[in-house]
Amino acid sequence: MHRLFAAACCAASLLAMAAFAAFIQNWLPKSIDTGAPPFDGGLATNLVLLAAFGVVHSLMARPAFKRALYGKQPSLDRPVYILVSALQLWMLIVWWTPMPQVLWHMDAPWPVAWYGLFLLANLLVAWAVYSIDALHFFGLRRQEPPFALKGPYRFVRHPIQTGLILALWATPHMSAGHALMAAVLSVYSIAATLGLEERDLERALGEDYRKYRDAVPALLPWRRKKMRTDP
Repeated sequence: MHRLFAAACCAASLLAMAAFAAFIQNWLPKSIDTGAPPFDGGLATNLVLLAAFGVVHSLMARPAFKRALYGKQPSLDRPVYILVSALQLWMLIVWWTPMPQVLWHMDAPWPVAWYGLFLLANLLVAWAVYSIDALHFFGLRRQEPPFALKGPYRFVRHPIQTGLILALWATPHMSAGHALMAAVLSVYSIAATLGLEERDLERALGEDYRKYRDAVPALLPWRRKKMRTDP
């Protein structure tokens, strides 16, 4: 039963992520700049949706919350987390109010470059997920992967966030609504990652993670020091 539930959550997550990628590039009938939402709430509705996404996403990732919610069933953590995240992405898609005022629009041949950057950003996310164990990430493997420097984690500590931020901004047509979503989710990703996730990782991994944090930059591979070792 657990495997079946985890597989269903994984499928829901993959479908939601694909739909969201198409949503922010205006490839769906109801996209970030097109289509009518169930109710036109404008800027306020969009900010509430984004705030709800951030609060729930961060709260469910905290160790104390997971211990309180799952108790003796910690294996439900990842499947439930990715399922709730998928539902939140669908909420953004369905209830988002378009704000189509154009901030920039680039004609050929520039869209090819922007879509190329969008593709590379998504490939970076996929590479990062694969490097840390995709089966665990999507709730299909219960065992927590060991801490290791693999793939893009050799160059930045949070390549998933780097890829997501790039994907949010990589578009040849930037509207006010798209810029709002990209800005809010970018700030949220940086603040939650550096302010909450890193604190949890340091508590869980101790000195190993502190050495890693000191040697490898957070989001941009602008520097990398040799990891120090204890005498």
